[in-house]
Amino acid sequence: MQMFPSSWRSKDAFITLYFAIHSTKQLPIPESADNLSSKGANLFGFSLATCDLCPVLIHVATGSNLGDRIAHLDEADRRLSVLGAVRRTSRTYSTAAVGMEPGAPDFLNRVVEVALDPAWNEDPTAVMETLLDIERDMGRQRSSPGIASRAIDLDIVLWGDRQLVQTALTVPHPRMLGRRFVLRPLADLVPDQEIPGTGRTVAQWLAALPADVPEIAPWPLPQASPTATS
Repeated sequence: MQMFPSSWRSKDAFITLYFAIHSTKQLPIPESADNLSSKGANLFGFSLATCDLCPVLIHVATGSNLGDRIAHLDEADRRLSVLGAVRRTSRTYSTAAVGMEPGAPDFLNRVVEVALDPAWNEDPTAVMETLLDIERDMGRQRSSPGIASRAIDLDIVLWGDRQLVQTALTVPHPRMLGRRFVLRPLADLVPDQEIPGTGRTVAQWLAALPADVPEIAPWPLPQASPTATS
């Protein structure tokens, strides 16, 4: 006998039900939707690992150092919903514009977690092309030589637990392991997720960064306390 409608046979539907039950029963909460599937959790008689509609979780690093930087990041968050459900965003961090033109404004950076709609799950190239379209629509021009200031920058840093090597896309992002402005916000969301192919978690890579990798600061910066006067 089928306990639930076939339309419920997706990870999102069952995770919603799982957490609804958790509110009244002390069931263990999975670290993430992907972990729930990858561990083969068998809920209500079938494994979510076999679900054909299970969403893939990707993590997109976003950055801006031109114009209204926070507005650009917020707009990028909104536009990423074309790919699926924007599940979570990290804190925002301020990062010095290292290696760029003199006087370049600091960057604001964050990482966004997106649960892809099923149509995108097996098409990383189309996802990357969509990110490039968003960049262009928001005024980014990638044709400039060298590293240039930009209104928005979007990079796929993780694609679930997969490694991808394609003509115009490599995931995990090949330079993320040396970038505090990627690892720190990513650790806000998935500190214990292993970065595929490395044998280390996000938090472990963050802790192992050399001292000469520039520090970053949560944004907005805390206001200085008024100086007391006698």
